[in-house]
This record gives sequence, structure tokens and C-alpha cells, in this order.
Amino acid sequence: MASINTNMSATLAVSNLNKTTDEMTSVLTAMSSGKSINSASDDAAGLAVYTAMSVDYAAWEQAGDNAEVATAILETADGGLSEIGDILERMYELASQAASGSVTDTERAYLDDEYQELVLQIDSIVDSTTYFDTGLLDGTYDESFTVSADSSVAAIDVTLATAFDAASLGLAGDLTSSTNSTTELTAIEAAVTTVSSGRATVGALMSRFDYAAGNIDTAQTNLESAMGVYMDADIAQLSADQTELGVKMDSAIQALSVSNENLEKLSRLLS
Repeated sequence: MASINTNMSATLAVSNLNKTTDEMTSVLTAMSSGKSINSASDDAAGLAVYTAMSVDYAAWEQAGDNAEVATAILETADGGLSEIGDILERMYELASQAASGSVTDTERAYLDDEYQELVLQIDSIVDSTTYFDTGLLDGTYDESFTVSADSSVAAIDVTLATAFDAASLGLAGDLTSSTNSTTELTAIEAAVTTVSSGRATVGALMSRFDYAAGNIDTAQTNLESAMGVYMDADIAQLSADQTELGVKMDSAIQALSVSNENLEKLSRLLS
């Protein structure tokens, strides 16, 4: 029935045009942002899952930072122990020379001067090997590092309970006599064993954090891939949708134009 009061064809054309325009806006928003979900209305369930994954991803990132910090701390401790080890080698050379009958007490006094300076240097290294003013080689360091996003996974404890200052290493003697020098040789050998054991402990912890870091990287990569399934826009599909919606918009506009022309023709019948 022809009517000038109700132009149903125009109403339907406008409705279809508005719907198509909304869909085109959604497609263009996704294409410009690269995200398939730009508001909760796009995919409420998918957004909820993505948000939960984002929280996990942030936790994994923090776990990675924790592993890096722990590794840096252990590398600092190992560097200090390496220096002490080098000093002990030199001290052993001096003590061995002083213990020999081929040198006089006067020469031993010269050797002892260097020896005592090296003792002081060991203490200096222990005092300066710190992380944010926390000593690493004085036997007091004890911290835990979380290296997982899963709260049920135990943190890794880093306990450096051995003190490496000269007194703790038993280096309290001198080289002023052959007998004293021989005693110091025994003390130095024990000190070398203690330092080597300390480096072994630090190295084992570093290895553990290396494996933890590898696990963190794998977890982050897999989680990021899963997050992409929910959030990454399919540009190829969006491009196809844009073309299809463009055709629909042209058709809706054309239909609206025809409907308005028909209404205008009906109005002429009244003139």
C-alpha cells in the first residue's frame, strides 16, 4: 500500500544503514588499533580472559626481573670471591718464599709488609662487595626471590652464610719467621678451599636462576601467544569485512535515496 505517513522502505533502509555504519566503525577501530577487542561490547568473555592473562603476564615479567636481580647479586659476590682468590694466590707465593731457608729475616719483613697489605685488601673487598649497602661476603646475606607467576611455586633462597674476611679465613699471622710462614701456608690453603666452596655455592645458585629465567621466557612467550588469540586483530579478515560493509552501505544509501524519491512522487499526486 502506498502511504505518505509511513515510509517503511525508508525506515528499513535507515535501520540497515545505521547497523552497517556501526559495524564499519567497529571494523575501522579494530584496523586502526590492531586489536580485535576495543570495548567490552566487542567480546565481554574474551576481554575477561585477556585481562586475567594480562595479570599473569605482568607477574611473569616481575618474576623475570627478580631472576635478573638475583643473578646480578650473585655475579657481584662471585666477582669479589674471584678477587680474593687471586689475592690468596699471591699470599701463598709470599708465604712459600718466606718459609724457605734461602731468605733472611730482613727479607721476610719485606715480604710480610706486602702480605699484611693483602690481608687488609681482602677485608676491603669484603666491605665493598655489597648490594644496596647489604653485604654479600660478610656471612649475613639471606634473601628469597620469587621466580614464578604461580604463588604455589617456592621462591629461591639465596643464603651466603660464610664470611670471607681475613680473620674468618684464619689469616691472622705473619711472615716474620720461617715457622710463622709455614703456619700461614696451611692457613692459606684452608682459605683457598673456603673461597672455592663459596664460589661453587654462588655458581650453583646462578645456574638455578639461569634455568628459572629460561622457564620464565618460555612461559611469557606462550602466554603472549595465547593473549594474541584473543586480542590481535585479523587484518586480512577486517579488510574483507570493510569491503563487504562498504558495498552494504552503498546499497543502503541507494535504497534510502530510492525510497525518498518514491515518497516525493506520491506527494506530487496530491498537487
